[in-house]
Amino acid sequence: MNKNNILVTIKKELRSMFRDKKTLFMIFGFPFVIAFFIFLMGFMEESVLGEGGTTYNVGFNYTINEVEETLLDSYPLEYDYYKDKDALEEAFELGEISGYVMFDDESKVYTIYTDTSMGGMNVSTFLATYLEDYNQYLGNLKLTNQNIDPLEIYDNFTIEMKNVSGEELSTSGFLVELVMSLSFTYIIMAITLAAVNMATSAIAVEKEHGTLETILTLPITTNELICGKYLANVIIGGVASLIGFALTVGSFGIAKNMFEIYEDFSISFGAIAWGIVICILASFLIGGMAIAITAKAKSYKEAQASGQILNYLCMIPIFMTYLDFKVSTTYYIVPILNYTTILMDLYTGNFEYINLLITILSTVVCIGVVLWLLLKTFKSEKVLFGE
Repeated sequence: MNKNNILVTIKKELRSMFRDKKTLFMIFGFPFVIAFFIFLMGFMEESVLGEGGTTYNVGFNYTINEVEETLLDSYPLEYDYYKDKDALEEAFELGEISGYVMFDDESKVYTIYTDTSMGGMNVSTFLATYLEDYNQYLGNLKLTNQNIDPLEIYDNFTIEMKNVSGEELSTSGFLVELVMSLSFTYIIMAITLAAVNMATSAIAVEKEHGTLETILTLPITTNELICGKYLANVIIGGVASLIGFALTVGSFGIAKNMFEIYEDFSISFGAIAWGIVICILASFLIGGMAIAITAKAKSYKEAQASGQILNYLCMIPIFMTYLDFKVSTTYYIVPILNYTTILMDLYTGNFEYINLLITILSTVVCIGVVLWLLLKTFKSEKVLFGE
């Protein structure tokens, strides 16, 4: 094959892709959204836990006693007394307080007022927990006055929640795993977005406009043309995934030092190096699959629709994380699905070389099969010209 023809084809395809500003923004701009999401989740989690310096102002229509002051000091709350509901509502409307508590002495009912924002939800959680603590204190006080030890009443057993590996379960752990799954899933989705868009313009659009037939009248073979288009797909997909990978790992690296919930995120030279290898291998496979899937489409819309199957495949690991799907060794044979999982393994300390080896070998085999299918498929005039 003529290398010069392949290089010319690669340059032509990349030039056409970089002219499409909308597609470029979608491919290269979205990783910044993922980075923002990583930091946002860290701030939200610390806000819920009362960390990170977030303090909320609240109001009460009654005077807080010393016991209540001690209990309230356990939460990130600053509190003031207001004479009536009108004063509380006015302070809330002016933004002076994020919520308030009204106590009806006749019915013995505490009512918490706030809004539906994230801050409002945090305030309502803190206030409700404070009132539960105070209610328990009053109950213990009554038992003590009757010479009954509260521990004999309540301290009957303890509850622990752990996974099958013996590690403590927490909502934070699940949220971090979900954020990581979303982030690494996008790295792979970036390849499919780039590859499908380029494959669509490289094959379907050229067939639709009749330019593919004209190109083949030039001194270039079908194999050279397909190899050029394929390698252009690999390049654009690889660049998109590596940008997403760098932003994701970099964001987690910074967030690891800022937020406690990311403390288990593992960063090492080996993890970064293998992550780059996975991104490159995924680009070679998905780039070829995108061309193969869209090859028989006769129009731009048909090619875009058929290429969506790759995006759907990329999203499966997210649902598996949500459903706590148990991953076996054979799972790493499955192309596309295994990339998100192996990336998560690399950065959560669950990495095993056998799974990495299976992922790499299965990808290499699949790349060979896809290339063989591409060269065979494009020998058909029906595929080339849509006849």
